[in-house]
Amino acid sequence: MRKINLLFVILQMEMGGAERLVYDIIKGLDFNRFNPSVAWIFGKNEPLSEYKELNIPLYQIPKTGRIDFHTMKQFEVLINEKQIDIVNAHHFMSFVYLFYGCKVKNKIKLIYTEHSEWEIEKIGFKWRLLSKYLLGKIDKIVCVNDQITKLVEKKFNIYPPKVVTIRNGVVQLKNENSEYKEEIKREIGIEHGQKTIGIVANFRKVKNHIHLLKAFADLLKLYRNVKLIFIGQGFENDLENTEEQIRNFVVEKNINEYVRFLGYRNDVYRILSIIDIFCLVSLKEGTPISLLEAMSAGIPVIGTNVEGIKEIIQHGKNGYLVDVNSTNDLTNRLFKLLTNDEIRSTYGLKSKELANKNYSLEHCIRKYQNLFQEIYRMNLRPSL
Repeated sequence: MRKINLLFVILQMEMGGAERLVYDIIKGLDFNRFNPSVAWIFGKNEPLSEYKELNIPLYQIPKTGRIDFHTMKQFEVLINEKQIDIVNAHHFMSFVYLFYGCKVKNKIKLIYTEHSEWEIEKIGFKWRLLSKYLLGKIDKIVCVNDQITKLVEKKFNIYPPKVVTIRNGVVQLKNENSEYKEEIKREIGIEHGQKTIGIVANFRKVKNHIHLLKAFADLLKLYRNVKLIFIGQGFENDLENTEEQIRNFVVEKNINEYVRFLGYRNDVYRILSIIDIFCLVSLKEGTPISLLEAMSAGIPVIGTNVEGIKEIIQHGKNGYLVDVNSTNDLTNRLFKLLTNDEIRSTYGLKSKELANKNYSLEHCIRKYQNLFQEIYRMNLRPSL
């Protein structure tokens, strides 16, 4: 059997959760069976260094208009010229823009992966009616958790076997020695003996950084031997960009010496090795890769009690769930973990256990590979 030509389509060439998942899947694919490639719609013209290092074809298919038929045509041409067998579109917009090229013009297999409940919830009535028809024509819908699967089935009246759940997976991170950790701390300005609180999330309103920052400012009134580490960036043309607001708040509160802005990092795993508490305080989520990576690194976690986070954090076992509006609760939970080494250690071990058991990257990749092969075989016909 010849290799299967795969095209993964992501919304942006920026390393968010979906982009990280696609990168990890491709990196773990059996290249003896698959020829992967990636296309993206928004973001920078130049691919990320991580994607370049995969040494696979990369294509930018930019969208400029509100409903850009030219983008659809470009995908049609790309699929035809590169003899793509299966397209895996990540997020709803990608799926919509791939339908024409896959199902109308080229008659090839289309798999749509959805990462968040809120993206489905915000689809209006007219688009929902159209989407119900389109989704009925594609080959498989993959959802990253059971809650999204149930929502898709209900919202579009689509039932198994068309909809499947494949949980996101992350690499199992090893425990680093103290010398390695001290080197990283010196590199980013963390003093010996200082505790660290970290968040990995690009600066967007939905990530709710301001909630964590307000709680941290209150925490400093109780406990000062700590630094807050932001990993992520804001994007210039993004209307949801909150980076300036966050930086201004730090200046206004005069807490610059306690906050580190590390921007985009392609070595998040290194920084996680020196984080004592990981926070993700989003207003809504899918299945956040950053949270799973923190757990895999053996870090106790605190997150908001919202869909996508509350299914991962076991309150009182590997961390805490807090209300999206309760600054006091978040401050108190941070203080408790910072000042109780035993609880912090116990929760960290439980985080690692849960991540390795429920969110194995190897398992995730294996399920995607099996799905690609299953879908591809549906194209084959026995010879006469």
